[in-house]
Parts: sequence; structure tokens; C-alpha cells
Amino acid sequence: MAASYWDSHCSRNLVSKDQLDFSHAEDRLLGLTREHIQQLNVYFCASIAELAKQLKLRQRVAASAMIYFRRTYLCNNFCRMDPRLVYIACLYLSCKAEESLLAAKHLVVHAKTLRPKWSYEVKDLLDMEMVLLEDLDFNLIVFSPYRDLATFLADAGVDTAVGQRAWGALNDSYRSDVNLLYPPHIVALGCLCLAASASRVDLSPWLQRLNVDLNQVAAVVSELTSLYTQHTYVISTDECHRLLELVCQRWDSAGAPPGERRR
Repeated sequence: MAASYWDSHCSRNLVSKDQLDFSHAEDRLLGLTREHIQQLNVYFCASIAELAKQLKLRQRVAASAMIYFRRTYLCNNFCRMDPRLVYIACLYLSCKAEESLLAAKHLVVHAKTLRPKWSYEVKDLLDMEMVLLEDLDFNLIVFSPYRDLATFLADAGVDTAVGQRAWGALNDSYRSDVNLLYPPHIVALGCLCLAASASRVDLSPWLQRLNVDLNQVAAVVSELTSLYTQHTYVISTDECHRLLELVCQRWDSAGAPPGERRR
């Protein structure tokens, strides 16, 4: 494992806004809007967090699973790969990568408890695990911003209330695009700045001492603010199914060749 983020493959996994805009091209052709796609991304990231909490897994396991999910759909579409299976497979893979081993059968039982209409079995989960490994190019190491945030909180000397808000913002950041766009220390700083602003704490003198791109930090703050204003609630499971069935029906009606949809 690489000793630092910059020595690892993770620094090369960052994408541009243009790459994000290009993703889900087929889903958009079949009728999903960018807003729909963002709603579905938020829904499945929230579902990963909910299932991880039910299983008493560490937050880091859930965070890595969300990154796997978002990276997978940079090169795939909902019409080809059912996210209702993919998000469970991402959590299963993350458990292995983060050394929190969980039996596939146990995970499937909990998935069915959380979502009674979940129709997949252990074999489906194991098959999707292999697909994900290929799509992720077997790169499972994720450098999360948690360690950076702990360092910044100690150095900035902010009070407990600001720290709690910053941790909350960091957990919420996985429902946005920021962890795909910016390195971990920038995401951590953005969460701290957002928390400080909400608490009316001025961090300007401290920030000026840091050797960071403050424009990127401001962009993270803007992305998270947008998340809080535009996605104040998570869509229902019924609405998720409706959107996915709509795009799959249109995919089938378009005469997609047999076997084109992986799941």
C-alpha cells in the first residue's frame, strides 16, 4: 500500500467536471435528468450508510463503499447495471478492503430486511463483486479525508461544536461529487470551513498560513451548500424503483441486444 495519497493510484482517480457531466449518457438519453441521477446517487449512498449502520460497520467502510459506487457509475449506466444490486456489492467489497469481513449470506439477509422487495441472492452478489473489481481496475484503496480533518481541527483550535459540524459535513460529503473531484485534504478543509461559517467562526488568519488552493476549498464549500439546499431529503424507495423501472423499460423498448444489460 502506498504511504501517501500522492504516491498512490488514488490521486489519479480524481475526475474533472466534464467527465462527471459525460457520465450516465445513456440514462439521460432514456429520460433521466441530471436531477434524477443526483437523486438516485444520494438515495443509494444513504442506503449504504443505513445498511452499514445496521450491521455496526465503521463509517470508513461505508465511505469507501460510496466511493466505489460513484466510481463504478462514472463508466456505467443505471440501465445496464442495476444499482439496487451494485450498492450492496460495493459494501461487500468495502468490508473486505477495510478488513471488516462480513459473510455474503449475512449481508444478503440484512439487505432483504432493510429492503423487503430486494430480489437478489448470494450468487448475484458474488457475480457483481467480480464485475466491480474489473470496473474499478482492482484499485480498492481509498484515502478518506477523516485523518486530514482530525489534523486540521487540532491545528485550528476550534471548539467542539464546530468540530461536530465538520464531522457531520464530512459524512454528508459522500453524497455529493466532491470526493471524486478534489483530494482528501481539500475536502476536509472545505467541511471545516463550512462548519466554521455556520458557527460564525472566522478561520481566515489560520487559512492564510496553509499552503493550499483556497479556490478549491471554496468550490467544496459551494458543492456542499448546494447539496444541503437542493437535496434536503432522500427520495423514497418507491420513487427510486419508479425511476429505475422507467429507464429500464425504455432501454428494453429501444431494442437493446440480448445480454447487453449486465444486471
